[in-house]
Amino acid sequence: MSKIIITIEIPDGATVNTNSGRATGKTASSNKPFVERPDPPQPDGYCEIHDADWRLVPAGVSKTVKNADGSPKRYNAFWACPERGCDNKPPFNRDAPAATSAVDELF
Repeated sequence: MSKIIITIEIPDGATVNTNSGRATGKTASSNKPFVERPDPPQPDGYCEIHDADWRLVPAGVSKTVKNADGSPKRYNAFWACPERGCDNKPPFNRDAPAATSAVDELF
């Protein structure tokens, strides 16, 4: 195993957060507040791998991903294959209106 030493100059008054190189599990990388959105419309098509219609996964909280403060990460509803473990997703609908967050609307 090789080690790389990186030196970073930190300005006075700056805060540095680190996990000391230890794996701490998954954390949400964004500090943006969660914006609850309505359920997305049903997509066209179906999972071609399993020949099954898409299933709406209701909004909820993650069992594995945590926010920076340690609280469970919330997520909005989404469509997925009904077969557990299938990563196939409906095609992205570019005609759907773009989602905006409450933070974006402040500026």
